[in-house]
Amino acid sequence: MLSCLFRANANASGIYLSTVYDSKYNPIYIKKSASTFQPILRLKGEIKGVTWYSRVSNENLVSSLVDLPGYYSVKFRFITGVKANFRDGYWINRDYIKNALDRYCEIWSSLPADGMVIHGDFSIDNLIFSESRVTIIDWEHFSEVEIPIGFDALNLIYEQLYMFLRRKELTQRVISHANSMIKKLYDCGCLHETYSYRPLQSAQNYILNNLDIWGAQMSKLPILKISPSKAKELDTLIKLQ
Repeated sequence: MLSCLFRANANASGIYLSTVYDSKYNPIYIKKSASTFQPILRLKGEIKGVTWYSRVSNENLVSSLVDLPGYYSVKFRFITGVKANFRDGYWINRDYIKNALDRYCEIWSSLPADGMVIHGDFSIDNLIFSESRVTIIDWEHFSEVEIPIGFDALNLIYEQLYMFLRRKELTQRVISHANSMIKKLYDCGCLHETYSYRPLQSAQNYILNNLDIWGAQMSKLPILKISPSKAKELDTLIKLQ
């Protein structure tokens, strides 16, 4: 087997990512490793999330792990499929957004009210799309904190709106599509009433009130880069109708 490092200490995470190939240079694993205290804790937290996801989705992502003093590594199965470019923004990625929210509803609608969890970074960049399913990866910010259902889905919607707004003004077709996604979440029981009035500002507040989930990684969340004035404006246009 051949291992090739492709990401080192991204976002100052202390975690290193490699692709592991077989003898024919086919990718078979994604390996994550860490050798300092906090990144090791983060990887162990991700395993907790992946274990939960494997249980509810019947999709096992972990091949093996190594847990030694001062070193921790995990080999994840390489998932074949397509990764959308999250920088493309809302309108280009609208079909991916719909498929992602279908998957969210499929999983989260089956959870009991007292068994709610969050992925913590439910992003277009953390999804792999294939013909048969959408696979959710990168569970580093998994938490069983009592944030109401719908948070992760809203994070994805507003991430993509933020990417869109970096280059263009909001259009009516984007507003209409986003509103249809909000309604989809509500109709499948995956949008708590707390988001019905100010969904974006409510989601931002849940992040700011639970800083321990994201720590230093909080700054990478696009949803927090939307200014208070723009968030207020978006909440007048995109909400449960």
